[in-house]
Amino acid sequence: MKTRLFYFLSLLTLLTFQETKLQAQITRSAQPSEIFIATDWYADNTGMFHKALFHSANNGENLNLKYETLWEPPTGEMRLSKILGDATPGTLYNYGWYELWVSIDYGENWEYLETYGSSGKFTSGCINGEIYKCCVNPQGTIWRSQDYGNLFSEITDDALYDLEVGNLEGNLYGRDGNAGIGYNLYFSSDYGLNFIGIPLDSTIAFWQMGGYYPRISRGADPGELYLVSWWPDYHYKIFHSVDTGNTWTEKYESGYIDTYYWQVDYTAGRAPGAFYVIRGRLTPSQTHTWLYIDYSNDYGETFTTYFHDLDSLYTSVPSLHKAEIYIKAFPNPLKTNTTISFRLPEGLRNPLLNIYDAYGNQIKQFNISGKHSQKWDGIDKNGNLVKKGLYLYNITFDNYNSQFNKLLIIN
Repeated sequence: MKTRLFYFLSLLTLLTFQETKLQAQITRSAQPSEIFIATDWYADNTGMFHKALFHSANNGENLNLKYETLWEPPTGEMRLSKILGDATPGTLYNYGWYELWVSIDYGENWEYLETYGSSGKFTSGCINGEIYKCCVNPQGTIWRSQDYGNLFSEITDDALYDLEVGNLEGNLYGRDGNAGIGYNLYFSSDYGLNFIGIPLDSTIAFWQMGGYYPRISRGADPGELYLVSWWPDYHYKIFHSVDTGNTWTEKYESGYIDTYYWQVDYTAGRAPGAFYVIRGRLTPSQTHTWLYIDYSNDYGETFTTYFHDLDSLYTSVPSLHKAEIYIKAFPNPLKTNTTISFRLPEGLRNPLLNIYDAYGNQIKQFNISGKHSQKWDGIDKNGNLVKKGLYLYNITFDNYNSQFNKLLIIN
């Protein structure tokens, strides 16, 4: 009876997983030849599917496991979703399911940044610590952060675009439109304050299917863009531009792809001419993932393909250590007091909450062992009420440090 029940539950899990389709996504990283891939992975012996984050330093030929979690993780654990590589080596963002997280050690350990609206979209910038946020409200407000997503500043409203950042600081691209009617490209040279429209010819971008909209990706040089568009008979084309999207050259046309089984994603790389396409699907046995990484070094004209069977090669990898840090102050800004809430990994020794002034001088410290929150009334370690202004807070341990200082405003 137990065997039949286990089989039924496993089958139900796999069928549910198949119905939602495999998820796989790729992002460039800070170094040439370096990519990250987040993908559904394999079913364990209880029928639960796992997700994995892989890193490659050689264009996808070899993959190194950096992070793993269940497809539906326990409450409070980070859910691996959409990833973005920062310009800083080893720094990576994960967003989805209304939360934004950051890692500075190639995805091994993660720190919570914020909870955002249901339709939020992010894109990482061309300089260290720069990330943009859009469309978490109906107005299509664009926000920009220069400190790895800790603090966002509003730039403009009414910009409901799929965003991409250019290779020159301040350059920003957007795309909108409707399938069968037409799409437009938008370009800004002032961080998104003002955009100029550039119509996309219907022979370049006219259709979308199965959620695959025309998508732009910045190249390695200023003004260089790639555009991938899909066509009704289930194939895609890659176009290349060197003049901010005013003119395009077709580089590649794929064969037929059954998107019911296959998940496809793509990105330009950091090196000149580098472009990547990943194709992933569940095996016919529905137990794990087959992943193909197509790598081009000639602007998408020809590709070298690397295949990874994400069961036989990787499920023997030992369980990874994961440290996930949640820390947030509310209210912030504050007038008289605030409560700093946190969620910490197990096994951390001597956890301390530290508060600093704007010059980095520690003004208060709390031992938070066994706690989930700590109130602060604005009194420093000498018993004095602190002045209005900007302050920082973080958590440190004997064996792990919170990755970034968080901003606290007293007014």
